[in-house]
Amino acid sequence: METTSIQRTGSSIKQRLLLRFAEAKKIVGTNWRDKLARHDPFFNTRDGEAYMRSVGQAFSDPKRGHVDRIEMVTLALEEIAGIDGKEI
Repeated sequence: METTSIQRTGSSIKQRLLLRFAEAKKIVGTNWRDKLARHDPFFNTRDGEAYMRSVGQAFSDPKRGHVDRIEMVTLALEEIAGIDGKEI
């Protein structure tokens, strides 16, 4: 049975998403929240702001944050950064 490098390293989906988030955040820059709110109307709402805050906290402490929120923010941020979204 063949295994992928991800299976060998034991990296979770959440960990992989946070790595992708970090890459996109670096490209977009320090005002990533403002740029995301201007790019996508959802992130210019109270709920959208809560999603971005949650992901920012998860980036600092991976025990925090919900994987679905991390995915939503990461994919939107990758779009702004010009990163071709890959399978999660």
